[in-house]
Amino acid sequence: MYRQRFLYSLYRHTHWVRCAKFSPDGRLIVSCSEDKTIKIWDTTNKQCVNNFSDSVGFANFVDFNPSGTCIASAGSDQTVKVWDVRVNKLLQHYQVHSGGVNCISFHPSGNYLITASSDGTLKILDLLEGRLIYTLQGHTGPVFTVSFSKGGELFASGGADTQVLLWRTNFDELHCKGLTKRNLKRLHFDSPPHLLDIYPRTPHPHEEKVETVEDFFLHLLRLIQSLR
Repeated sequence: MYRQRFLYSLYRHTHWVRCAKFSPDGRLIVSCSEDKTIKIWDTTNKQCVNNFSDSVGFANFVDFNPSGTCIASAGSDQTVKVWDVRVNKLLQHYQVHSGGVNCISFHPSGNYLITASSDGTLKILDLLEGRLIYTLQGHTGPVFTVSFSKGGELFASGGADTQVLLWRTNFDELHCKGLTKRNLKRLHFDSPPHLLDIYPRTPHPHEEKVETVEDFFLHLLRLIQSLR
């Protein structure tokens, strides 16, 4: 970065690259492109070691699970797909949205996946049981990004409505290690994930019209009071 020069180029894609992510150990990179392919790159030899293709739509976003054994893709064709990168195999295929899927995020346990879509919803998938468990509606337009916190007890989403929503999960008692399908079923609590906060909390300054000097100082006084 000091010299503002990249180390090398990985150039097997033939159209715009929408996303590129490192594996947890930093050895692999996964990338998705509008050429309808997802590629896995080995950074040690700079070679493409896996290639997943789709005949319908392209992936908007792709990421590794916490263990680095699988990847999940968010499709422009409204699908979410989970692939095993060790055997180059499609494991799960979900079509739970009515609009393109823009972003995904793995829970730190690796057992849950949250998705954000242009249909204005967030959905939480149980990857062990292979099913949709929650649909969340908080945004008033397309949702473009979502991400779990480090511990997985919170997640944040952002959308075209200019808001960032902060949510609390109902997975607070989940431990990231040692989970099995047998003991996970009992952890689907009655209360769904719920909205904690909305940002920005106050209107943007440019949304208020300041017509006179008096209005300006009144606006400034309110702003100072809100910061105390």
